[in-house]
Amino acid sequence: MKLRHLTTSALALILMAACTDATGGTGVAPDDIAGTWTATSLIFTSVADNTVSLDEVTDGTVVTLVLRADGTYTFTFVSDLENENETGTYTVSGTSLTVTAVTPTPLDPETMTISRVGDTMTLTLDDIYDFTPDDTVDEEEAATMVIVLAR
Repeated sequence: MKLRHLTTSALALILMAACTDATGGTGVAPDDIAGTWTATSLIFTSVADNTVSLDEVTDGTVVTLVLRADGTYTFTFVSDLENENETGTYTVSGTSLTVTAVTPTPLDPETMTISRVGDTMTLTLDDIYDFTPDDTVDEEEAATMVIVLAR
């Protein structure tokens, strides 16, 4: 799988999945989500065929998101095949999170929805993904990405 969209998309997803605080209200502030979050799942599901999905957090893959109260983040994806490390800035407004990657490659801002209940945060995002097992063929298709993280 090519991770060029994964890092930013995953972060966007993490920060955009309809956020609920412990008191039942909606919306989230940087202080509400500041900390180190580790993904328990990162699932891509095909829009064309919702029976086709893949969880990227398997067999030792570690996805970590560090959100700082100052509006900066670090996102890491470490697997047997690939290592990604991204840093940038984020803003939150209600249930929307917008992330802007700065390194390793500056990217356009990407907005997501966020849901947080206690120490679990879920991000959901429309994205693209290559479900083909052959890495020599690039067949990206529309997908929904859902990341569940724990603090």
